Amino acid sequence: MEYLHVKEGVLREKGALHTAYEISCQPKLWKETALKFYKESASINEFLHGAFEQITHIILTGAGTSAFIGLSLQGVFQKNTGIISTAISTTDIVSHPQHYFSNSQIPLIISFARSGNSPESCAALELADKFSRKCFHLIITCDTDGALANYTSPNPVNVFTLPPDTNDKSLAMTGSYTSMLLTGLLTAYRNQQEFCKQQIENICNAAENILKHHANQLQHIADKNFRRAVFLGSGPLLGTATEAALKLQELTDGQIICKADSYLGFRHGPKAVIDETTLVVYFFSNNEYVQQYETDLVHSM
Repeated sequence: MEYLHVKEGVLREKGALHTAYEISCQPKLWKETALKFYKESASINEFLHGAFEQITHIILTGAGTSAFIGLSLQGVFQKNTGIISTAISTTDIVSHPQHYFSNSQIPLIISFARSGNSPESCAALELADKFSRKCFHLIITCDTDGALANYTSPNPVNVFTLPPDTNDKSLAMTGSYTSMLLTGLLTAYRNQQEFCKQQIENICNAAENILKHHANQLQHIADKNFRRAVFLGSGPLLGTATEAALKLQELTDGQIICKADSYLGFRHGPKAVIDETTLVVYFFSNNEYVQQYETDLVHSM
């Protein structure tokens, strides 16, 4: 058996089997996640309908990788709901709760977590309950038995748990990250079910093609002699770039120092990190207006 064109025995010897397996399984996980989401969509829609009648704003939260999901989704939620939407990590909420909650506001808090057992996961929601006039909790997590999935509140709570296989065993979140991100997108686009189903088919086909036909090309890039890596993305893809930077830094045990930024933000100082040992990865928008700024930066490099 091989994963990412590497034999299982080699992966096991290097302690990389779970990571490679979980990366390979992502297209399958996305299909399973979407199927489960649509089976439970009536409950989610009813919950959100009640929330949208009362809330003043939306907070998307999580820690680490789970926080970067919110970074990718904040613009999508604001565009599709017309409600101010902000990504705020649980680590920020726990240290400074009164910067984000007050008794004059009613937030919808959308929480993302693989296990939901980190100290901040429930603490952030407890602080929201304490300092907000009222709040609504939509919890998206991979672990049915986790503390977050079983959170109780005096305020309305709706929990969506992803399929069991999204609960990664590897150190670095892979399928859990992409599947929770997909769940967030399906929530934001919950009124465009047919469009979403077509998009899921497209991304699954694209991912399967990359895994099957381009793993060797990716290996060739990984073998290059770089010591730093910079990932660039605009808008929602800034969250993707931030997650990619964390992944490479984690999976090289910090040997490769990584940075993420927006294309326009990168011009204002951070560009100085580029030298002959730097790998630069560009995530391009499919928006023609945005692409003008992105390609201009690439040409200037």
